[in-house]
Amino acid sequence: MVRNVADIYQSGQYSMAALKVKRDRGAINMLLNSEKSKQRDTVHISDTGRTYSKESVVALVDTAVNLSASDFSFYFEHYNNMPALLDAINFSEGFVTGSCNPEARELGVLSFMIGGVRQYIPNYAIPKINAGTLSAISAKNNKLILNDRGYYCYTAKNGKNYTWTVNEGHIGWAKSESMSEAVGENKSGYNYRWEMRRAGNLLSGLAKGTGTYGYSNKEQKEILAGFGITEGHFTVDAGAGTHHYLLLENGVVMDIDRRIEMMNRTNWKG
Repeated sequence: MVRNVADIYQSGQYSMAALKVKRDRGAINMLLNSEKSKQRDTVHISDTGRTYSKESVVALVDTAVNLSASDFSFYFEHYNNMPALLDAINFSEGFVTGSCNPEARELGVLSFMIGGVRQYIPNYAIPKINAGTLSAISAKNNKLILNDRGYYCYTAKNGKNYTWTVNEGHIGWAKSESMSEAVGENKSGYNYRWEMRRAGNLLSGLAKGTGTYGYSNKEQKEILAGFGITEGHFTVDAGAGTHHYLLLENGVVMDIDRRIEMMNRTNWKG
């Protein structure tokens, strides 16, 4: 358990150096407790966090953006509740932004909005998810049903598993993972980020009923096949209502709900 957390909030009494020491203790204790977590096989602190260094404390008070103890209040209050931290980052109401040193990305912070207040968490303390332990995004009998605010596994063409989230119809790479992973980290040269963006945007458009614009018929059919969706009638439900479609042989996706609505509005007598 983090000791003297209450003291951290009384930062006005302490010099910046003393404040860093207290946060240092809290971070170390948090990492020690993470070893005891029953969920460590699924949710865990990064290897960087486990080999905590003195330099990493810089992330707690990023002088470049002039942060204070209150900016880390959510992190301090939930330091031993990794699922709560993950949900705050992935399902918060505002945009998630990151700042880090490209050569040592653990020396930075990730920010998010929660309850209308911007909060921060050190990059090295962001909980990691073992994507391989999560359920795959896969349709059954051409029905793709995903839990809202759920975590899923997406296996890219490079063979690596990535954590995806579902949030009111938006489906894609988890913010907690995508924002903390360095651009170009994949040494093979394969653009896995672009692959996931295309696949996630297509599924999101179907889940929200907003259409699949910007995709060729061939690409649509290929992406849908990767999620177990084949030719014929299929449905998608991911927290934004159930939507019905028809996948034709040539890859065209027909929005059945919109077609029915249009037909019902048609003045057939006229």
